Amino acid sequence: MQNLNDRLAAYLERVRSLEKSNSLIEKQIREWYEKNTVSVGQDYSSYFKTIEELRNQISAAQMENSRLVLQIDNAKLAADDFRLKFENEHLLRQSVESDITGLLHVRDDLTLTQADLEAQIENITEELVFLRKNNEEVRTADHCHGEGF
Repeated sequence: MQNLNDRLAAYLERVRSLEKSNSLIEKQIREWYEKNTVSVGQDYSSYFKTIEELRNQISAAQMENSRLVLQIDNAKLAADDFRLKFENEHLLRQSVESDITGLLHVRDDLTLTQADLEAQIENITEELVFLRKNNEEVRTADHCHGEGF
């Protein structure tokens, strides 16, 4: 945005400089015509006034055109900025979606692993109960055999 402001300032400074130069040249031309034209006795002051008014209108139209060109340039720069932002956001969105997909796969894998581990815990718990019961029966049988002798 600063670059755009700098360009605008430079452009306006150039326009002012050209207007000043144009005014000076017009003044020099008028002075030259006043010195170098032979007066025929006709009064052309009304024509000069009309010419001056037309020149002012032309100058105003040129300024308006310059202003419009500058606005168009600014709009193009803003459109380019928005296009770049859109493309960056689009790439970021695709990256995030890819990350989410990867994380969903990891979550699914972890869910399957959790279910597998829970089944293993259940099997080991059942085996432990069986071994304890078996151990208790063996002790009881050994104890009974030991008293019988």
